Amino acid sequence: MPIIRYRVLLHILFWIAMVFYEVFIWGMLDNSYQEKLTTSLLELPVKLTATYFTLYFLIDRFLIAKKYTTFLILLVLSMAFFGVVLRILNYQFIYPVYYPLGLTAPMLFAPKILISVFVIYSLVAIVASFHLMRHYYNHQQAAQQLQKQTLAAELKLLKSQINPHFLFNTLNNLYVLTLNNSGKAPDVVHKLSQLMSYMLYDSNQPEVPLEMEIQYIKNYIDLEKVRYGERLEVLLRVYEKTEGIKVAPLLILPLVENSFKHGASHQLDSGWIHIDIEVQEKMLLIKVENSKPQFNGEHRITSGIGLDNARKRLNHLYPGRHSLQLFDEPDAYLAVLKIRVE
Repeated sequence: MPIIRYRVLLHILFWIAMVFYEVFIWGMLDNSYQEKLTTSLLELPVKLTATYFTLYFLIDRFLIAKKYTTFLILLVLSMAFFGVVLRILNYQFIYPVYYPLGLTAPMLFAPKILISVFVIYSLVAIVASFHLMRHYYNHQQAAQQLQKQTLAAELKLLKSQINPHFLFNTLNNLYVLTLNNSGKAPDVVHKLSQLMSYMLYDSNQPEVPLEMEIQYIKNYIDLEKVRYGERLEVLLRVYEKTEGIKVAPLLILPLVENSFKHGASHQLDSGWIHIDIEVQEKMLLIKVENSKPQFNGEHRITSGIGLDNARKRLNHLYPGRHSLQLFDEPDAYLAVLKIRVE
């Protein structure tokens, strides 16, 4: 409600300023203040009607809706109509008092009607330009808000898409370690708590330090290694210095999770996962490669919902500044992510 009142007040002030301009500015030319005041007040209802008809009917219902043909036809018809109305008002009320010579031409004289149209719609054009700019601004704001909501929703979805079997298996392994009084149980609890804390709290930030993202991946890998034991070799290598580099949270996880979900989990014998992370001249390079399981003598590759969602997030967060490639090699899957960080 305050916004509507504020807008109405602006419109009122605009029309008062318009009348002031016509009376005092134009009246100064020949000292005809009374004539200009009468003319301005007489023409005001026509200008008001033509302006708001164009704004809230023609523009909002047709132009904004991209019904251009209908908009142009109605605009031309309304211009002719209001031009005739203004010409009649001037001819009947203004000319007899202030400009008798104007009565020598016919009332519906086409050139005079065109002048009336110009008088009205030069003003309409000014108001309509502000109206369209407001529409454009609101559209941009709505688009930005929608983008923020989409990113937030996708991040929330990404959190929920972390393989539920991972948490189940981790808790099950923890249960077994506890029964056996294993000294590994406290470390598993600690790493799981760190992982959950990152997912629930730290990942809500737009960006996090790359070291924090790497530590999260390390905790994830350590918990998975409890499950796979000696039959899986996982090697995480970080090259160059990563201090001062920030990235969107949970970007690396889909690549790593995919390597476990569609690689190691399908292998009965030994498998391997190699993860390389390096930063070179503001370019973050992440390679995740895992051994390929066999299915009836044939290889298969699956991108998974997590990777599809990661692509969408990358397109939103790093438009034109990233690439994500998946390679199906003879005996391995390889994912390569490149991000230009500022």
